[in-house]
Amino acid sequence: MKTALYFFHLLLSMSTFAEVNNVSFTSKALNTQVTFKVSVPTSYGTRPNQSYPVIYVLHGQWDFTLVHSISDTLKNEIPEFIIVQVIGKGAQLQLNNTNINEKAHLFKQHFTHELIPYIKNNYRTANYSILIGHSNAGRFAMEQFLTKSPLFNDYFVFSPSLDDGYIVSLAQSVKELQAHLFLSIANEGEHMQQPFNSLVTMLEKHPSLSLSSEKYPQYSHQSSKVIALVNAFQTRFSHWQASYETKTAGLAPLLAHYSALQKEFGFQVLPSKDDLIRLLAYFAVNNNGQEVTKIYDYLIAHYSSAAESITEIAQYLEKEGYQSAAKLINSSRSQ
Repeated sequence: MKTALYFFHLLLSMSTFAEVNNVSFTSKALNTQVTFKVSVPTSYGTRPNQSYPVIYVLHGQWDFTLVHSISDTLKNEIPEFIIVQVIGKGAQLQLNNTNINEKAHLFKQHFTHELIPYIKNNYRTANYSILIGHSNAGRFAMEQFLTKSPLFNDYFVFSPSLDDGYIVSLAQSVKELQAHLFLSIANEGEHMQQPFNSLVTMLEKHPSLSLSSEKYPQYSHQSSKVIALVNAFQTRFSHWQASYETKTAGLAPLLAHYSALQKEFGFQVLPSKDDLIRLLAYFAVNNNGQEVTKIYDYLIAHYSSAAESITEIAQYLEKEGYQSAAKLINSSRSQ
């Protein structure tokens, strides 16, 4: 019945998009009001007790939409994220080991001491976050990584600006790096390729660091961040989606899969409502009343909008000639 489960996947594939809002507050560090976008998952309003991991997107004025779109496209393969637009450019992102660049130090103060605390105080955030940066913003992200910032668990860094030698020099002096780093470079000149190679060689000497490094010689500086972002997500969360065999084995093996993810990543992980609705239909069509009841009860207990979705799938099954399957679902409602 693999075809049947795929069919129900198509039926429920048109989910609503994550909600994006404009947020403002006054920054003391920047001495101005800052306005930025925050995207919350579609389930944010229906799971009031759940906290969510966060992605902070540097160069957010350019790359927020890309990250938001790619994460939505991969929504069945990666966690649900709160995504935060971090607006900054030019000298603001060019940190160094002196106090000469006041703009960069003020921006870092704003980002780490104002914006991130604002997100944590106003949203249900889990203790897990990813920092994403490309080009000059990638340089900033690498500085955060190499100085062992406690604010981020993972770093996705694409074609970082390395030509001034600062990041390579920083990497030479740092010891015992941990965390997860996805690092890539596009079809750049030798001024970027040589320090990138040196940087990777140094990073590979850290046994506790989970490093993935990729080169994209067929992509430009700008276009490479698209494929790099997809690869970064798929590399880090390669085992996020439960296999077909796990899903169709029943609710208990499926929950065990997500329990293992929760232990690994440190935040609550639940199967998606749409996945459970598909499985409800699958087991109903296969006349497995025991699993139908288990999944039905789990849906009602964990998802405030589940009742409506269950009604819709039962009505659809009946319309398509699966009367006994619809009856099995409806009988669970009365138990």
